[in-house]
Amino acid sequence: MHGFLKFIVRGNMIGLAVGVVIGSLFSSLVQAFVETFITPFISIISGHKGAFAQMYWTLGSTKIMYGSFINDVITFVLIAAAIYFLIVMPVNKIAEAMNPYHDLAKAKRSCPECLSAIPARAARCSFCTSQVAPITDDESDQLIETVPGEIKLGETAPDIKLKTGDVTLGGGAGAGAGAGAGAGVGTVA
Repeated sequence: MHGFLKFIVRGNMIGLAVGVVIGSLFSSLVQAFVETFITPFISIISGHKGAFAQMYWTLGSTKIMYGSFINDVITFVLIAAAIYFLIVMPVNKIAEAMNPYHDLAKAKRSCPECLSAIPARAARCSFCTSQVAPITDDESDQLIETVPGEIKLGETAPDIKLKTGDVTLGGGAGAGAGAGAGAGVGTVA
């Protein structure tokens, strides 16, 4: 029972539940708007009197109720337009702002001298001031998506093994040789 409770209280489940409830309420609101305001104007234009949802064609002895279908089509188009303009377009704008590497004006590349991330169109590094050739091709393999030297979370650290004498602490060669745990840093033997 405890696992089920944790599953229900998770943030994404609650968000999904709220989204479904809001979506159904929005759908009923748009449906009411279409039936109250939009379809009466279509009835006036078409010359039909009465409820638009009751419009039908007669084929033999069968009534084809096309009025309620048109209501549903208008409702669908309005909901799809609202979702596109109020959710999809803003999210796409935010995604483009967060991922500038598709636009060459915002793309980065590393400086060949100091490895700093600089604009792709730069002719000089803003960090070390060395001259670089501007990149004009947006498909260039010199464009980068990460900062040079960046360590991403979740990656394992490289396995670095040091031998005795690889690292010296202090002034001269061998100054740190034999320094172990608890020895003073930079002591001269």
